[in-house]
Amino acid sequence: MNKNNIDYGKYVISAFLLLSGLVSVVKYLLGDALESQPLGMLFAGLALIFVGVIALPSVLDKIDTKTYKWLLIFGVVGSLCLSLSVVMSVNDEIVFQETKVKVQAQTIQRLKDIRESQLAHKSIYGTYAVDFDSLQSFIQAVVVPVTYNMGSFHDTLPERKSFENGYVIKRVDLDSISDIIGVSHTQLLSDIQEDNSPFKIRDTIYTSFFAENFTPEVRASSKLPHFKMNEMPFNPLTGERFIMKTGIVEVGGLWQPTLLVQDPTPFGRVKVKKDTLSFGSTSEAHTDGNWRN
Repeated sequence: MNKNNIDYGKYVISAFLLLSGLVSVVKYLLGDALESQPLGMLFAGLALIFVGVIALPSVLDKIDTKTYKWLLIFGVVGSLCLSLSVVMSVNDEIVFQETKVKVQAQTIQRLKDIRESQLAHKSIYGTYAVDFDSLQSFIQAVVVPVTYNMGSFHDTLPERKSFENGYVIKRVDLDSISDIIGVSHTQLLSDIQEDNSPFKIRDTIYTSFFAENFTPEVRASSKLPHFKMNEMPFNPLTGERFIMKTGIVEVGGLWQPTLLVQDPTPFGRVKVKKDTLSFGSTSEAHTDGNWRN
């Protein structure tokens, strides 16, 4: 009984190496078009199988000293090569991940710009722009309302009384008011700004979404990259046009517009499944992005 246990024990290491090698080779061969395995896995698996065969007691008994030394040298050199391959693979992975972060950051920012533009379009018109041509026209159109306030109300002349006495004016009224009270346009404006006049300006002016969000000055103050209108519809790396889909869904008895924008060419390795950056949905009324930040 003890002799049999000892005999079986001689094969444990070989069996482990052979099994590990077979698993690596099979996993490499089963890699499909979307999730392939690195070539180093195949070489590592074959090396394990080779060492497992050499470690078999029946094989070791037939190997002379000279052959054993050459096999040992071959094993050492092979191990060094595989180690170098692993180091290079790790370094390549680090470089790849750094590049991926940079490329995806550019794509995400462009998707964010599209999303903010579409949300502004929806706030004004109640729907999303159906295509990029319509969205770009909206971005440049002077249709975005901006509240313009100058001068503050106080206890001696509260808001209600100011309205009743005609002290709340619009910007177009400045010239006529300044003529009536006998001061210049500039002086009246300065007095209102410094609260040295009973008049207050409460007005709504219109501007473009571009002027409010995409000018070089605005982007620089927000520490965002320069915005180019003609590049907005495209992936910054490949130049492929983003996929945009709109629709409607019923939410709580009300019909809500939906929007989905996807990156058509996600960044990644060939034959490896990639993360498709996108925001929104055609089946749910939200504009959440699938990125982390």
